[in-house]
Amino acid sequence: MRLGDILRLAAQRDPHKTAMIAGARQIDFADYDAAANRFAHLLLHTGIAKGDRVATILFNSPEYCITHFGNARAGSVLVHISPMYAGPEIARIIELTRPRMLVIDAAIANKIDAVIDRLTSVERVIVVGEDGSGGDFDTAIAEFPTTDTGIEIEPTDPVAMTFTGGTTGKPKGAVVSHNARFVSAWTTALEHRVTGDDVTGILTPMFHAVGLMIWYQATILVGSTAVIFRKWDAEAFIDQAERHRISSVFMVPVQARDLIRSPAFDAARLSALKNIGAGGALTPEGLISECREALPHCDYTDHYGQSETGILTTLKPWESEAHRGSIGRAATGVDLRIADEDGNPVPPGTIGELISRGPFMMEEYFENKAETDAYFRDGWGWTGDLAVADEDGFITLVGRSKEMIVSGGINVYPREIEVTLEKHPAVIECTAFGVQDDRWGESLVAYIVRRDGLSADADTLLDFCAEQLARYKLPREIVFVADIPKTPSGKVQKLILRDAYLDGRILP
Repeated sequence: MRLGDILRLAAQRDPHKTAMIAGARQIDFADYDAAANRFAHLLLHTGIAKGDRVATILFNSPEYCITHFGNARAGSVLVHISPMYAGPEIARIIELTRPRMLVIDAAIANKIDAVIDRLTSVERVIVVGEDGSGGDFDTAIAEFPTTDTGIEIEPTDPVAMTFTGGTTGKPKGAVVSHNARFVSAWTTALEHRVTGDDVTGILTPMFHAVGLMIWYQATILVGSTAVIFRKWDAEAFIDQAERHRISSVFMVPVQARDLIRSPAFDAARLSALKNIGAGGALTPEGLISECREALPHCDYTDHYGQSETGILTTLKPWESEAHRGSIGRAATGVDLRIADEDGNPVPPGTIGELISRGPFMMEEYFENKAETDAYFRDGWGWTGDLAVADEDGFITLVGRSKEMIVSGGINVYPREIEVTLEKHPAVIECTAFGVQDDRWGESLVAYIVRRDGLSADADTLLDFCAEQLARYKLPREIVFVADIPKTPSGKVQKLILRDAYLDGRILP
């Protein structure tokens, strides 16, 4: 299926149903569909051809959604760039991808102005107002027709590019097809159990794969009403959730924590909320317990996936207690394998690399054959995550393949110690990383956030670990902190922590 058809079908089913709520603005599916067509015609009028690139540098907004689907109908490829990047970072991605048009948020216009001389491919810049209005965007599309463009688009054609990571090296642009994003949306809708009767909260950044290309697309696929939040704010979410009866959301773990610890938190105001999905980063077990205590009427579903693939596994609410620390089992339609270095499946209980294949896979890393070839082997995508599965297919991550350390000649995986420490009632969150050790070669350091009202010193936690793990796996040092630094998608920034530790500083 073509991506633009997801919105078209929703508009045909219920044209006057509210599709989006953003502050005081409400847009029904018919007007949304028409605006997407107007933007598609604007692209064609500008001379942008099928396969050309258009870049967005936007915070969450209706205009982001319109641009997303309008681009799909014009046959161009939308490059999603974080507005949180510094000007030089933005410039590097634009220089790499060479988009012919930028759609930017007014709040970051100064960043673009500072590097405009480097953006030689850009022929036009359209500004979206940060005050909740469409700004130049509304004016730009107003004169164009609301009819379909008539561009012939195949489901296998590329439609979007999302940049992965960036915390451990140069960002890579994952290019995905129309059909891949449709399959991801369908999988998300099934696994998260979202329906057209839901009112969904769009809380995670749309420039990240989780926010737009996975979660938001699923809401459009089933025809639910989406409440769009420009930026995350726990108090604002509580207000809007109460007002609009939000029933289903997708969060990164840090947002879930902010929500239940907010001074404005009141479970009664969130009575309509029935399902919280988490992704973007692994959810600490202690946080899951806190969420269940704070919102006992709400299911908590953990998802694991990648920008290159979409959702790969799901841990259902009724499975989590018996499989603590697991990322669940393969999601619907996903072919997974835990493999040895040659790609052969390993037996249950044996550590290997998690690999996947299916119609949800990216096409390539943009103009990066070396990284593409490293990711794809014999049709499988190699995630870089080391994992182990039990006899029932429940998968537990043990770390990144590049994070594994060798201590005293023995392989040690940071994720194993993280999962163990997070089982202690005093631990909310833990992250561990390897550092040089004069005696053992490498050893682990663990940073821990403690639960309010509970205390445990380093010796207590080390004794707790020693009851469950071999001594060689224990961290040589435990550091207690108030918070752990993360990327906007909720992934722990281990390089920042490691550098701070080696410099003799404690962060945050």
